[in-house]
Amino acid sequence: MKKNIGVIFGGRSTEHEVSVWSAATVLDYLGRAGYSAAPIYVPQKGAWRLLHPKTLAKKSGKKGKKVEVSLERGCFTAGGRRLKLDALFPVIHGSTGEDGVLQGFLELLGLPYVGSGVLSSAAGMDKVLSKEIAREHGLPLLPHVEISGRSPARIKTGLKAARRLGFPLFVKPVQLGSSVGVTRVVRRSELAKAVNFAFRFDSRVMIEKGVDHAREIVCGVLGSSAAARSSVTGEVKPKGKHEFFDFEAKYLDEGGMDFIVPAPVSKATAAGIRKFSAEIFRAMGCRGMARVDFLVDPKNDRKYYFCEINTIPGFTSHSLYPTLWKNTGLDPVKLTGGLVELAFERSREKARLKTVRK
Repeated sequence: MKKNIGVIFGGRSTEHEVSVWSAATVLDYLGRAGYSAAPIYVPQKGAWRLLHPKTLAKKSGKKGKKVEVSLERGCFTAGGRRLKLDALFPVIHGSTGEDGVLQGFLELLGLPYVGSGVLSSAAGMDKVLSKEIAREHGLPLLPHVEISGRSPARIKTGLKAARRLGFPLFVKPVQLGSSVGVTRVVRRSELAKAVNFAFRFDSRVMIEKGVDHAREIVCGVLGSSAAARSSVTGEVKPKGKHEFFDFEAKYLDEGGMDFIVPAPVSKATAAGIRKFSAEIFRAMGCRGMARVDFLVDPKNDRKYYFCEINTIPGFTSHSLYPTLWKNTGLDPVKLTGGLVELAFERSREKARLKTVRK
């Protein structure tokens, strides 16, 4: 009998639509990998809904069967009937889905789920904390300034410190993905506006020293913290009006970027990025999947810097993560099935642990 996997997507974040696109691909891959799948849609507002896979593109908060959860029984119900799920595959990007909030909820249910746990998800979503962990493990970093809270005094102090880093600067919400709220700043006069824009999405803002015309090199990681392996590297090359790999270039502009795999960098640089990608994955206790992003000096690819780690990377048919693994020799369907099996493996490991003192 086929195992039934609940694919949780949508979410209450600015990356809602990206999640819907990822879910459509994951559902397809799961079916081709021999699983049955149940699309569980989380709207921006309102109750969760169980949708039919064929109507995924026509999702609506009012359509589909209402999904309820019983923590006591550790199960989902849809339309008043129990929904038998063997595991869950979260593809909610950004806040409440990738930051440990959803993972904590799934831990309470006691069902196997794909991806990193509570702590590693939360740390990966926090750009400042993930950089601190990277620093402790010897990864090369760019300097940054953090502004917490919107008080005029803190903003003034932060702006002053950031200017000393030199331009260009990148202003980012600390806990958000898909380049939402990110601005490249090349002039002193633009900095305050960029900070105020980032504060629209988060209560903490990071201002990071940029590499002028940096090359963006990415690497996929798969496995457990004990046995993590990295993919070949790929280079993201924004095109046209895009100065960097922003949200529009990623998802809205079909001609917004080229993705070159493997990345045209020296063997030493590719090996170093692959090594550091697996290392930060292990250091943060990640599980399942992650994409690690680096910035590379365009004049000397031996100078590269850790940028961020994404514990639920985009999973559309043209997304970076599955493309990296396809070029490493792992078919996306097998990749998806492998992620589910890693979830079952972790569940078996946890089941062996004692929960009472005897």
